[in-house]
Amino acid sequence: MISVLVVEDDNNKFGRVHSALVQAGVRPDDIVHAITASQALKELTGREFDLLLLDINIPRRLGELPVRGGWVELLLEVHRDRSLKPPRYVVGLTAFEDVVHEFGEAFTDLLWTLVLYSENSNQWIAQIGAKIAYIQAAKGSRNFTDGTTFGVDLAIVCALEGVEFDAVKSLPCGWQPLRVERDETRYQSGGILDGDRAFSVIAAAAPRMGMPASAVLSSKMISQFRPRILAMVGICAGRAEKTEVGDVIIADPCWDWGSGKIDSVENVPHFRPAPHQIELDTDVGASLKELCADVRMLATIKATARGSKPSHELRVHFGPLASGAAVVANSEVFNSLLGQHRNLLGIEMEAYGVVMACKGSGRPRPVPLILKAVCDFADQDKSDDFQEYAAHTSALLLHKVAVPILRQLHAN
Repeated sequence: MISVLVVEDDNNKFGRVHSALVQAGVRPDDIVHAITASQALKELTGREFDLLLLDINIPRRLGELPVRGGWVELLLEVHRDRSLKPPRYVVGLTAFEDVVHEFGEAFTDLLWTLVLYSENSNQWIAQIGAKIAYIQAAKGSRNFTDGTTFGVDLAIVCALEGVEFDAVKSLPCGWQPLRVERDETRYQSGGILDGDRAFSVIAAAAPRMGMPASAVLSSKMISQFRPRILAMVGICAGRAEKTEVGDVIIADPCWDWGSGKIDSVENVPHFRPAPHQIELDTDVGASLKELCADVRMLATIKATARGSKPSHELRVHFGPLASGAAVVANSEVFNSLLGQHRNLLGIEMEAYGVVMACKGSGRPRPVPLILKAVCDFADQDKSDDFQEYAAHTSALLLHKVAVPILRQLHAN
């Protein structure tokens, strides 16, 4: 159960907020309404709330006009008065963009969230849904959950801050910074709209490239947020005769191409690979193949993607993607990996770590999904020319397919 105190003096706005909370899984009996700062303080005297959801401009008392930044006085009083019980989480809600610009940084610095409310958009509903999902997961994680209850719908991992994470943050998810106590990772919290419904999304970038960093971040996000899907998007090197720049590879299977044994053959070191190949979830894979056959969708993604664009049309490939510890810019090295899987489509540095984090997590385990777009061909001509375009095609494809896949998983 999640208890929420809503401080809002506009009854119409409260009605929409109340509906959004119920839609996100909060019981109506666990939602308390206060219309002034003094009423809110009274409620906080007798009960510890999981979430305080408040209008930024609130009146101090009945009959008074709302005060710009009135939340400051309320929250200072909460922290000053020992008889009050501070809420576990605070989300500010305002209909004014200038208020977001003025107070947004202050909220983030205090590990709180500030959301822009709009009568003409449901994006704020997705953001509140993401916060409720996080609170549900955080409360459940103290008991390692019940083994069946998920938290957020989708978690997105990128290898690094920069071109890949910038592509994710450009998605229309209403991103807001999310800080977690005793965790230095800077998360982004948002949602993907599906009519009146909103699927919650959390995204983060690893501190450095490679399987270890992405595996650690993935494990942490699974523990913190309990996602239904853990997806990785970004860039990779493709196989020249099978892929083109910008094409998205959906990994099936993926493995660590450096796994094996080095022994001697006539006193010469000889590597004997022993790849542990992990396949894509069968049901999710079948649905993805049907979705990715939509040429109009792919054309829209190409038109929307940023960066230098190639002349050919965008395609999606399902096939082997190998992860390694080093950046490869040598065609002979790439070709040597064909012995591990003759249908190899691409190589990169993180996917296997992300998938292993999902497979090795406690229940409920997320479905791992790897979408990497080709930016070069791992040869001597390797360059950064198409990195931005490739990063965007992979992120945009995930955004397009996430809703139908999440519907499928929720139905199961």
